[in-house]
Parts: sequence; C-alpha cells; structure tokens
Amino acid sequence: MRRSILGILAMATFLVVLMLQLRLTIVGRGMPIARRLWDLRFKADWERSALLQPGDVAGFVGFLRQQVPEDGRLILPPNIPQRPFAHVGYMQYYLFPRDIQNCGHDEVEACVRRIGGAKTYIMALPDFPPRALASEKLRFIPYRDDMGVFAPR
Repeated sequence: MRRSILGILAMATFLVVLMLQLRLTIVGRGMPIARRLWDLRFKADWERSALLQPGDVAGFVGFLRQQVPEDGRLILPPNIPQRPFAHVGYMQYYLFPRDIQNCGHDEVEACVRRIGGAKTYIMALPDFPPRALASEKLRFIPYRDDMGVFAPR
C-alpha cells in the first residue's frame, strides 16, 4: 500500500513538473512565434514572403521598393556566384512592376558605363558595382554597410 502511494505521488509530481515545463515552453517560445505568424496575415504577399527568408531580406527589399519608382529599372549584379539578390526572377517577385535586369558576368564595367536615364538604378552590394565607376554618374543611397542603391543624380 505504501508503495502504491509513493508511486502515485511520484507520478503526480512528474505530471505537475511536465505541465509547468509545457507552459513555460508555450509562453516563452510558442506564443511569440504564433503571434508573429498571426501578424503576417495583414502584410502584402511580397512582405510576408520576405519576412520568412533568412537574414534581412524584408528590410533590404522594402528599402529598394522605397527608392526605385514603380516605373523604374533596377540593375542587379551578375548571378555568379548564385545568390538571391542577383537572381532576376527572385527580385522580380519582390519588386514588381519595376523592370529588373542584371549585368552579365563578363561585362560588369561596360554594363555600368552604359547605364543612363532618369529612372535607372543599380543595386549596390559589397562587391557590386565598382564604386568609382558607378559614382561617376549616380549617387549612392546607403541601406546598411556596403548595401544600398545607386540612384540618378
């Protein structure tokens, strides 16, 4: 009899501890994630998708959407090595209806030199475009560190 009472007390203690742990996990981790996912319902498709990407995709894409007008053209870096910000289709999803193009891998300098027009912008990443060359015609608008956009003067 004494053994069964100890077993019942041990099981009850285990269940209480388990319930406390479950509550801490739900409140501490589950609720913030659930709240964030619930808030996504009210965002635009592009923003919802960007927020679920790793890194600061949503922030940078939002910056580009503010700087490049909807009837503007944005030049991307070559897609070698492959990276999301250099992929025309990927960026077209986030920046539609803007005209998205990229420079070829072997023609970066020639591509930057031919850029002109009041609505043509160049995406600036740490390794693209050559800063001195782009600064001849365009002004740099920084987003963060070496990222930003070169815009018409």
